[in-house]
Amino acid sequence: MSRYLESRREALPPAVANLAEQLAEAGYKVTGPRLAVLKAATAHQGAFSVHELEQWLTARGESPGIASIFRTVRLLSDLNLLQRIHGLDECHRYSLSAGHGHHLVCTRCGAMERFDDCGVQSLVQQLEQRTGFRISAHLVEMFGLCPRCLAVAG
Repeated sequence: MSRYLESRREALPPAVANLAEQLAEAGYKVTGPRLAVLKAATAHQGAFSVHELEQWLTARGESPGIASIFRTVRLLSDLNLLQRIHGLDECHRYSLSAGHGHHLVCTRCGAMERFDDCGVQSLVQQLEQRTGFRISAHLVEMFGLCPRCLAVAG
């Protein structure tokens, strides 16, 4: 564990400390800006955008700046500590990673529900056999109205 993280560990929420330790174990420095982004990410329930993290941090006087937030979110995504969720409006959202998963996203309110079994594994195998590709990943994001928005729509 880095000295910086060691000196702050007791003051950090457990989820933040756990993510910071994973960051350090991957060989990256744990810095003040990165800890701030981790705090903001763990404070959000469900998915969030980079701009929502920035607003949360700015409201608390802790924002390291939008460029630092973007860089940290990209790093956390690359390390699979955050999962990137594609949106219809070309704005990505992120959630704390729980491994491979997929999402249902409400196009009205942004509510999101994760699901694990996307049912495409047999398709992946068929495509590999037919095309010769070695498929290493896939994304399944589905968009529509959640039950609450459907009820409001009548």
